Amino acid sequence: MPLPLLAPGVTMTADEFVAVNFRLWRQQPATRRNHWLLGAAVFLLSVSIGLDMVQNGRINNPSTIAFLTVGVLYGLFRMSLVRYQLRRGYAKNAVLRAPTDFTFDAEMLRGQSPNGRFETRWNTMRRAVWVKPNWLLLYPTEAACYYVDLRCLQAPGAAEQLLALVRDAGITVREV
Repeated sequence: MPLPLLAPGVTMTADEFVAVNFRLWRQQPATRRNHWLLGAAVFLLSVSIGLDMVQNGRINNPSTIAFLTVGVLYGLFRMSLVRYQLRRGYAKNAVLRAPTDFTFDAEMLRGQSPNGRFETRWNTMRRAVWVKPNWLLLYPTEAACYYVDLRCLQAPGAAEQLLALVRDAGITVREV
């Protein structure tokens, strides 16, 4: 595989940042559990209302409709709030808007942007997440990551080469 691999001028728009991180949020176990419980509650409340209508021709317990409404509104509000918080976080992070030139070789990844230069050895990288099809998130710490736009890689087939390079370095790549 020809090295180094180059990804010049990587930037991320607010919409891309929200889409990528919203997908990651939805994959979190706590989020999935919350959605499952909320979905089950909404389903059971809907069945209760339906049975009440079939058996009595009307709704005997209006509080069931109130609970159903609150559940649906909570689900919608929660998703909207997460998107709002992600957009606000993007607006506060000037690093994401600055174009970054990435260089990947067998030893490490290097980056340069108007904010400075950095180098991270592969053996210190904690994990990687491939948000299909375009974004590879490389985590040198649990709290921060490098957002690599695979569309910016210059060579044909370079996305597959980069993924192979990351896996060869012993880094597990989770696909989302």
